[in-house]
Amino acid sequence: MSNRLLFITPHLSTGGLPQYLLRQIESLKYDNHIYVIEYNNYSNEYIVQKDKIKNIILPNCFFTLDSDKTKILEIISRINPDIIYFEEIPEHFMQYDIARQIYDRKDRNYFIIETSHDSTFDIKYKKFLPDKFIHVSQYMEDKYKQFNIPSEIIEYPIIMKPKIDRTKALDKLNLNPNYKHVLNVGLFTPGKNQSRIIEIAKYLEDEKINFHFVGNQAENFKFYWEPLMKKLPLNCKIWGERNDVKNFYAAMDLFLFPSTFELNPIVIKEAISYHMPILMNNLEVYNNEYSKYNNVHYLSNDIKDLDKIKYLLGLFKNEVINEK
Repeated sequence: MSNRLLFITPHLSTGGLPQYLLRQIESLKYDNHIYVIEYNNYSNEYIVQKDKIKNIILPNCFFTLDSDKTKILEIISRINPDIIYFEEIPEHFMQYDIARQIYDRKDRNYFIIETSHDSTFDIKYKKFLPDKFIHVSQYMEDKYKQFNIPSEIIEYPIIMKPKIDRTKALDKLNLNPNYKHVLNVGLFTPGKNQSRIIEIAKYLEDEKINFHFVGNQAENFKFYWEPLMKKLPLNCKIWGERNDVKNFYAAMDLFLFPSTFELNPIVIKEAISYHMPILMNNLEVYNNEYSKYNNVHYLSNDIKDLDKIKYLLGLFKNEVINEK
């Protein structure tokens, strides 16, 4: 007999959290009757993963709350789930009184699971405790172990893809195969640090290198990306949100990821799966996990990065990579 499994997610605007949830639903859909509640609808434009989730589950099993968040309690009572899975800790997005009624019901017969996709939360402010944690990385497992609650680590998988002919892949995107192509994927935010790539691109305008940015420019981060767009060098191309990101991974020559604020980003795993050379920051939250991959290299965040990029693109023959 299948479980009635209810996912509660803070939002489904395109990003790592919705992609992780999509993967979970794809894995669990055959053995469970799945429901999804989207607590906040931040966008009707950036909905790549939301659309895919809606296509997987039954129409009457997907709910987006309006301004009256108490409706979530009615939906839970109607579904009568066996498992409630919070895709983010309720302290981050849910009204306290609503969370309290979900967690503290004396007669509740559902099992509560929590995952968090945010490394910055100070756990001394944790008010609600689930029956089980599922963590997306070892870093989060270590952080939450003080609660002595059963837990499990389920990372987004790295599934290696067969190598695709570069010229054919570039042709799909109408890109010049005589140039080297550098890719960045992610929402335009200060933490993703696309400004660093644009700065690098300005130094390399005389090289046959193009820099490509795939990801949405949300209105709430306009203060960050709008000034960058006004001074964008000619060797940078903004693609916006795409539903064919796999074509970019398959076609391009380097994945450049200067992000300074992450937990366990899916885009790195996807770049690894497409055998891309990767140049990124080695953040503390990664626990040095990516150093085992020969195609992963680390930024110096100084002038040496220009030579590292040219070396990884095959444009600079001297050995300059020795950061591991």
